[in-house]
Amino acid sequence: MKPLISILMAAYKAQSTILAAIESIFVQSYQHWELIIASDCGADYLALCEENGIIDKRLTMITTSRPRSGPSIARNAALHKARGQLITILDSDDTWLPGKLSVLQKLTEYSGLACDNTRAVKQDGTVIGLAHDGKSLQETIGSLDMMNCGVPHFPMFKKELVGSGYRTDLNFAEDVVFNIELITRAGGMAMSPQILTNYIQYPASATNSPQSWRRADLAYKKILAMLQASELSVPANDAEAIAASFVAKRKLNREYGQMVAKYGPMSFQAFLATQKLDN
Repeated sequence: MKPLISILMAAYKAQSTILAAIESIFVQSYQHWELIIASDCGADYLALCEENGIIDKRLTMITTSRPRSGPSIARNAALHKARGQLITILDSDDTWLPGKLSVLQKLTEYSGLACDNTRAVKQDGTVIGLAHDGKSLQETIGSLDMMNCGVPHFPMFKKELVGSGYRTDLNFAEDVVFNIELITRAGGMAMSPQILTNYIQYPASATNSPQSWRRADLAYKKILAMLQASELSVPANDAEAIAASFVAKRKLNREYGQMVAKYGPMSFQAFLATQKLDN
């Protein structure tokens, strides 16, 4: 029997985007899944689904103990409820292409951890950039390969690799740290060159607010302190390089902040695109 895949979805004021995200799950060719929505704002997203004709026993919802707990607490709560042998993440404002689950299920079964090539897009579908150049993408990547691409990764992983879950003391880059620790436990992340995830950039998103870079700066400071104190699970031979990469990310983030102050709100991926043009 095919393994059950648990899909974790943290949702905060996601009424305008969550239906499209959920509909992209229903069109998957792999259908043995469960969706656990972690409402972090008190909204009843199952009721919203029912109002729009989406009724399915595979959909469940939990509510965080207090509103605006943050994605780490919401995802950890969903992790606690997950019944699947395999787990993956879909944000409530992103979408999948139809082959996401089937492709990653096969890769994850033998590797323990696998990911596709994320595509960053604007709300109208205009492509901003890709996580990787599909032609030169290695079959397996490490933490540094993941960190240095500038576009998020949304992997599938075996439940046994979860560890203690997402770091609740981080309110930015918590997914990057979680993925680094997954890669450490798995020994690498198998990659599909296929583009199966749309990372959608909305103008009103918190990540595009004029002050988002300040939140990122504080998170990078905390992550560097955690690395210095050996509080993160990273390969010993990569620890120094990972710390250096976070230092570089912090510097680039501050340059992003300067650009936002000068020209107004823009996504970090759009900022990266301007840097590539300049170079």
